Amino acid sequence: MATYDDGTLDRIPPNLRSGEREHVIVFQDETIFHTNEYRRRSWLARDQQPIRKKGNGRVVHISDFISETIGRIKLSEDQIAEQLTRPAELRIPSFEARKITYPGKGFDAWWDLAQLMSQIKHTIKVFEHTHPDRVAIFVFDRSSAHEGFAENALNIHNMNVNPGGKQRRLRSTVIPLSNPGPAPGEKDTRGQVQNMCFPDDHPDLGLRGKPKGFRAMLQECKSVWDKFIATCTARGVKAVGKCTQCAKSQSQKDAERRVIFAEASGQDDIASAEDMVVANSATLPPSNDEWCCMQRVLSLQEDFQNEKPLIQSHIEDAGHICMFLPRFHCELNPIEMLWGYGKYRMCISFTRTVYASPRLSGYRNLADGRFVTARALVPQCLDACELITIRKFFQKSWRYIDAYRKGLNAQQAVLANKKYKSHRKVGLPSDIISSIDKKHT
Repeated sequence: MATYDDGTLDRIPPNLRSGEREHVIVFQDETIFHTNEYRRRSWLARDQQPIRKKGNGRVVHISDFISETIGRIKLSEDQIAEQLTRPAELRIPSFEARKITYPGKGFDAWWDLAQLMSQIKHTIKVFEHTHPDRVAIFVFDRSSAHEGFAENALNIHNMNVNPGGKQRRLRSTVIPLSNPGPAPGEKDTRGQVQNMCFPDDHPDLGLRGKPKGFRAMLQECKSVWDKFIATCTARGVKAVGKCTQCAKSQSQKDAERRVIFAEASGQDDIASAEDMVVANSATLPPSNDEWCCMQRVLSLQEDFQNEKPLIQSHIEDAGHICMFLPRFHCELNPIEMLWGYGKYRMCISFTRTVYASPRLSGYRNLADGRFVTARALVPQCLDACELITIRKFFQKSWRYIDAYRKGLNAQQAVLANKKYKSHRKVGLPSDIISSIDKKHT
């Protein structure tokens, strides 16, 4: 990867050996701008109250990718001009990675995995055009959409205990070689192809073409099934498809997912009171017992454990790298700072066009509660962020990463980021900790 000068932030190309390719890190994220977002401070008479519209209003949803090399992943004006000289069938489908939608009841659909996949396909083509012979490292946060699997992926939550029913038809797999060896005289099923559905010529007419379910899948993994049954017999318990603890853990995850969706979409009222109670209740950890139920045993099989999210599979198939940030660490994603810049910083071109005074800055100061204004204002506020500013965002995130890598906690990492201004590094942990001690004495 290239480095950048601590002062000027000019790019310093990497020294590549024969056969090596430069890697470029690309961060992705989504955000929402509401029509009725207003400035936080305003001048009022002593007894006057600000008059605000009820509700958040229409939504402008943005999903974008940025890199340290060029900022937003998009073609330059010269590259766009060159593309327009080509026949339509030879042009890349999109000239930029950004995708803006206007979701809501009766409008665009809410952002989902299918839309993200379409955007990623276009983004890869734009990246490869703007960064020839380079490898992208796409970085995502751990939202439920980003970690979604393909429809036919080996996902334990898309299966039933018994055959048939409302379960998906999953792809075929291979019984892991890491499974326990067979008992003396028993057939070794390891390494065999395992279909997730019964064959169309199965002797039982009722099972032909039907998904197998937990029980049948484990019974085909002979050594694993024998060990599971022996463990249940030794404990004096019944072999069940899903134990109580595993079922409750999944119920809480589902409730949390519905609440998060409601909050992200600005429609808190669509989350039921029951979901709110379940999501805010004390987290029930999943069972630590590897042999508690059929679902748990099958989920720990190597092929199920190694199943990759859909976006990761597609990116790696295209020859690039996909990574996910740790949960609850938005400070590691520089595009989060771009969203804040767009909402609170200067949008010069729009200000001069619409308002006589250019002193107002950022979306929240310029929004007037009209969707037409929001639709025009959002992209201009984001585009006002220059490349040098985006590189400063990256610089800040790199320093956080270095602080955590050195074992600092969140408070120490914040102090280190303020004190040290190197592009990708902070000082020694001992110096940072001593600075905190001096500050509090």
